[in-house]
Amino acid sequence: MAQIVHLDDHRRMREPGQGMATNLSPKRPRLSDRDLWTRDYRQIDNILYAIMKIKEILDYHLYYDDVWPYLLLSFLEAVHNTKQGDARELPGTGASLKDYVLSAVTPVNKRDLSMVLLLTDLIEKSPHYRGSSSSS
Repeated sequence: MAQIVHLDDHRRMREPGQGMATNLSPKRPRLSDRDLWTRDYRQIDNILYAIMKIKEILDYHLYYDDVWPYLLLSFLEAVHNTKQGDARELPGTGASLKDYVLSAVTPVNKRDLSMVLLLTDLIEKSPHYRGSSSSS
């Protein structure tokens, strides 16, 4: 007996990542090297931009895990405390976030997750350069 097959349904079954997207699914992060490299991560608005980019990337790739939001909030709190003069927590929380991201890297997501590592390093190291530059 003949059976009618809808092509869209057939494609969804063959490519589950493509067919399961809904309006609630996280969108693929838009990353621009130029946009990320030209920011001064000593300024709070650029730090928040980087944190939101990190959230966007992790939300897209690691949506199934509930550990990274806690690590990201801890990192944000440590950055805030560093701005207030207490930089003790920043290296530890940054290392925890980076360790977690490194454990989640796969061949599919390595470009985006390496951007998370880069942004984390830029945020961590920017306050230290402020006091050591001789051109200030």
